[in-house]
Amino acid sequence: MCGRFDRHRPVVEFGDVINGLDFSDDDPVAPSYNVAPSQRAAVACRTDAGVRLLDLTWGLVPTWLKREGFSKPINARAETLADKPMFRDAFRMTRCLVLCDGYYEWRSEKTDVKQPYYITTADGNPFVMAGIWAQNANFDQTVIQSFCVITTEANDSCREVHHRMPLILNKTEHKEWLSDGRLDANTGAAMLQPSCQEMKLKPVSRYVNAPANNGPQCIASFQDQETV
Repeated sequence: MCGRFDRHRPVVEFGDVINGLDFSDDDPVAPSYNVAPSQRAAVACRTDAGVRLLDLTWGLVPTWLKREGFSKPINARAETLADKPMFRDAFRMTRCLVLCDGYYEWRSEKTDVKQPYYITTADGNPFVMAGIWAQNANFDQTVIQSFCVITTEANDSCREVHHRMPLILNKTEHKEWLSDGRLDANTGAAMLQPSCQEMKLKPVSRYVNAPANNGPQCIASFQDQETV
């Protein structure tokens, strides 16, 4: 799964990451080292004006939902994305890319304490997580724009920490992923596969466990902090 992530770099530094996105607009939401469910994040979406960065809430509220009380999933499994009513409409029509410097995962240790890890690309460059988004206008005339992150089986570089990881697409797939129509069955199946992207895992302090905590300390090496 993906339950927390980091996007601390300004959006202009993602110019070489996402194909077809105009980065002349201002950052739609303040950067954060500790983006948690129900918080807002910068997400690339197809709109009537083309691909734009939007300020979306993490936790999907589908367009058809008409009453409160439903769970707001933060993740959607790639294996069942096209079939589950909660996700299938958004997968067909409103796919997105979530700007990200890295994400966090927790591994159970022998001491029964979960150790947080910060996971980035091996070269340390920013990347995007594939997701789906929705715009719901059914609640007291308030429009809710929200998203969730798609997950797959973990690849070899991430499996030691958790059996799931975010879907990370090849850059050449971004344009089609952000198109405003249904994906060809074969194309969609090919995209929804575990990433071959090599990732780097780094243990960090449990400071990141609290969603209210923010700043560079969240991604600092655990060993470095222990020696301070």
